[in-house]
Amino acid sequence: MAMEAVAGKKVIFKLGYHWIGDEEEAAEQIEFARRLLFLPVGSKVLMPFCGPGWYAHELSMWGFQVVGVDLFPPFLQEAKQRSERLGLTAVFLFAEPLQLPFQDEQFDGAMLVGNRFGMTGDELTDRDFLQELWRVLKPKGRLVMALPHRDGVLHRFRERDWETMTDGNRILIERKWMAAIGQMWEEWRSANEKLGSAFVLTYRVYTLTELESLLQKCGFEIVNAFGNFRGSELTYRSALMLVQSVKAQNGARTGGSGNGGEPKRP
Repeated sequence: MAMEAVAGKKVIFKLGYHWIGDEEEAAEQIEFARRLLFLPVGSKVLMPFCGPGWYAHELSMWGFQVVGVDLFPPFLQEAKQRSERLGLTAVFLFAEPLQLPFQDEQFDGAMLVGNRFGMTGDELTDRDFLQELWRVLKPKGRLVMALPHRDGVLHRFRERDWETMTDGNRILIERKWMAAIGQMWEEWRSANEKLGSAFVLTYRVYTLTELESLLQKCGFEIVNAFGNFRGSELTYRSALMLVQSVKAQNGARTGGSGNGGEPKRP
């Protein structure tokens, strides 16, 4: 599958190709993200592409029943070890995201953070993944997504840039924006020759309007959208969009402004 091919580029994830760089930052970000779930403590939450479990651990500390899934065994091993060390109840499983090993309507919510949504570069695969999430969520189940925001990404676009990874390794990144299909092409070269030759990846970057259309086709309704983990307004400068959605009834959009008690989307 396409997502397995992406996960096979292990060096991307080994070098910390995530929106966050450490566990402390994850703790700060989950403080706001968990509120967007709008679920009581004890609710069952699925975390696809959980990585080393930074967000999953923090959400588990708040009392949620967390199940993290990923395709990269070293991440799962790290997540399990830390969960056991902290005495948490979070569960971590190896699972194909397009064929989740769960029965229908098993979860109260799902949280997708990091930047691995869209990494296949294929919108059809993204659609299939969202439909699989719709299947395992209960009626009115919550979906919280943190992902790149196309307007902000292009506002800060640089064709050539150096980036320092969490392990201190320096990476040269060259980029090309393919406007006709909404994809970013990147070539990564490490300053450390021991890590091997360069590799190339292409990924899909959505506008909020494009994401809303995709979510609607998959049976979700957007309730709120923010420009960061502090709840700031989403603008053309926002490199990240934090999106709160709800599973619509019968797989169709229900309309309205969301459930009572939640702020309306700006």
